[in-house]
Amino acid sequence: MNWRYATLRSRTDDSMHVLVIEIALHLPWSTSLKDKRKVRYGLIDRLTRRHRISVKEVDCQDAQQTLRLGIAGVVLTEAGAHELEQSILKTIEENCDGEIREWNVEII
Repeated sequence: MNWRYATLRSRTDDSMHVLVIEIALHLPWSTSLKDKRKVRYGLIDRLTRRHRISVKEVDCQDAQQTLRLGIAGVVLTEAGAHELEQSILKTIEENCDGEIREWNVEII
């Protein structure tokens, strides 16, 4: 049992990183919270399926033209975190008609 614990512990030292992204999207064409909800559900569904990450609306729930999302994903290397960040950005740009107003990234 001690051997297994030591093996698991050595595998996790400095080999896991968390990518945290906070993004603010402006939806100028959105005239209601219903319009915003359609975009939010579609984007969250596509991001979670394609990248296996956690996505949640974190602020501005009552603003019909602003969508603020928090995104978190676990990666093994910093290079993997940068690749995931670029892939997430590409997915958002391809699947959302809004414009990115803020993009804050932290790798923990």
